[in-house]
Amino acid sequence: MGTTELWTGIVDWLSINAPVTAETIRAPAPEPLIRSFEQAALNGWPSDLSTLYRLFDGAEPSTAANILPRYRPLPLEEAEKVRQMMLSIWAQVGAEFNAEFEREKSSSIYRNLRAVHEAHSSVPVPEPHRPYDPASAEADQAGTRAWMFISSFLPVADNNAGDFLFVDLRAGRQHGCVSEYFKDDADWRPAIWSSVEELLDRTLTSLRTGRPVFFSRPSVIDGSLNWEYVRER
Repeated sequence: MGTTELWTGIVDWLSINAPVTAETIRAPAPEPLIRSFEQAALNGWPSDLSTLYRLFDGAEPSTAANILPRYRPLPLEEAEKVRQMMLSIWAQVGAEFNAEFEREKSSSIYRNLRAVHEAHSSVPVPEPHRPYDPASAEADQAGTRAWMFISSFLPVADNNAGDFLFVDLRAGRQHGCVSEYFKDDADWRPAIWSSVEELLDRTLTSLRTGRPVFFSRPSVIDGSLNWEYVRER
C-alpha cells in the first residue's frame, strides 16, 4: 500500500475504534506552506512526507492525539517552530562545547602530551574534531547518527516530554528515513524506519493486529487510542 492507502486505513480504524482520537486529526496543510518547506529543504522532501501533509496537518494537542506509537503527529508550522527552537538551543550549547574544547587544546597538559607524542613517534598527531560541527554532520549520509540536532532534521511527531520523531532530510540512500530524538541524548540511534510510509505501515499493522510496534501495544480507553510501553523480548 502507498502513503494515501495506509493513512486512510489508520483513519478508518480510528473512526470505528477510537473516535475521540480520530477527532484530533487536522485538515490537510495549506499547499503553499507545503511547497515552501519542500523548496527550502536542501535535498527536497521525499514524496511520502509531502503526501502525508497533503492528507492531514498533524493532530491537535490532546492526550488522545498519540496516533503514532507514543507520539502525536505535529502540524507543519509547529514542526518548524520545534526545529528552530532546537537549532537555537544547539547553537548555544555547541558554542559552549567548542569553547571548552579550545580551552583544553590550549592547556599545558594537552601541549605536553602532544610534545611527548611527537618526540617519540613518527606518526603525526591527528587534530581532534570540534565537538559541535553541524556542517560536518549535515554532510554525512542520511540515517547516520549526528550526535546533535541539525537543520536537516524535521520533527514530525512529539510526546509532550521533549522527545520527538524526525525525518532525516540529508542526502543519501536513506533520505527520508525516520528516527527518534531524545532530549537528553540527541539522535540516539540510526534510522528506525526507512520512510514515513514504513512508519505508517507498521502503525496500521499494529492497530489491526494488536501486535506491538516500537515497544508499544495499542489499546482503546474511553474512545482514545492508548499506546502501552512494552519491553522488547
